[in-house]
Amino acid sequence: RFVVLWKLSSGINAEYGVVLESGARNEGNHKKGVAHFMEKLSFSSTAKFESQEHIVSALEPYGGMYESLHFRDVGVYTISCLPDGLETATEILSQALIHGKFSDSEIEAARESIACELEMFKLGADQEPIVTDCVHHAAYAGKSIGRFKICPLESLTEISRSDIMSFYSSNFRPSRMVLVGVGVDHGDLVKFGAKYFPSDLSTGSGQDEPATVYTGGQCYRHDDTPPPMIGPQELPTLTHVSIGFESSSHQAEEYVKFCVLNTLMGGGGSFSAGGPGKGMYTRLYLQVLNRYHWVYSALALNHPYQETGLFTINASSHPNHGWDLVQVLIRQFKEMGGGINHAELERAKTQLKSTLLMNLEYRTIILEDIGRSSSQRFFQRSRF
Repeated sequence: RFVVLWKLSSGINAEYGVVLESGARNEGNHKKGVAHFMEKLSFSSTAKFESQEHIVSALEPYGGMYESLHFRDVGVYTISCLPDGLETATEILSQALIHGKFSDSEIEAARESIACELEMFKLGADQEPIVTDCVHHAAYAGKSIGRFKICPLESLTEISRSDIMSFYSSNFRPSRMVLVGVGVDHGDLVKFGAKYFPSDLSTGSGQDEPATVYTGGQCYRHDDTPPPMIGPQELPTLTHVSIGFESSSHQAEEYVKFCVLNTLMGGGGSFSAGGPGKGMYTRLYLQVLNRYHWVYSALALNHPYQETGLFTINASSHPNHGWDLVQVLIRQFKEMGGGINHAELERAKTQLKSTLLMNLEYRTIILEDIGRSSSQRFFQRSRF
């Protein structure tokens, strides 16, 4: 069976979606990178819809659009449309999540898209996805949440349609799904959910991942490839560093404390588009970016999951200052345990409240939050 939840919301459109417990963490018995392919193949051909164009045509009368977001632990599949398109939206979600076909041409298009993505990492200065992959790999010994989210180059040509269908049938099961509606009638959502997501449907016998265990560790990646020439000057050669420690899951009482700490540390890039004043009072701006001219970026990030979490500071500088950068970050972690003055604490709490209130304006964020907090593994009816 699967869980059906809903929330009333103002506005004309409604948001329907499924939060699926599947991602890179579930690649244990499958080829590395297959979850990256599944990300690219979202809302592809199904048993009823021959292509994405047919899905778009079905949603067009209701002003609908679809979207998917993919993380290490879950995938979020959403459709936004007028309320009278609920049945069509639920059927499309069911087709995409249970009855996918994935033609050879779609798989090859996904392969080309991933290859282009990998090439862009070589050409661009933004290495955050790779750095995040590495710090997770070190924190969890390359298992579960620690598996690389980005498809390895050596796996790109090896992954076949049979590999994709094996992962799909093992992990895309109703027992891993939470059907959520925002701005929709609960009775209708339950009715159509039961119709298109039958409780007796079995799409595979995949094994649930064991609990994630934080181990700590180190991960290095060296690249001597010179930066590309873009315009009259080449991009700067940078050393990227990420240092982190275990935080809390998004269901733990300490989660809000880590959110406040994340806001308090803040950070960003040394160049602020649009002028100064955005987050310039956070610690990483005051004590790192404003103090050390050779630091290109410094940003605090909190990654919460079901059983654990990871709090990191990602930073970059010229390779000549790599050792200095590490020392600066370690000093910031040490000072977290020291005193926090009243002004910066209140500023961080106020900024976090502002962010939360702003997020309430986005149905997709509300949908994802409801789905994550009510996953099958942690669902307790008494909480709702």
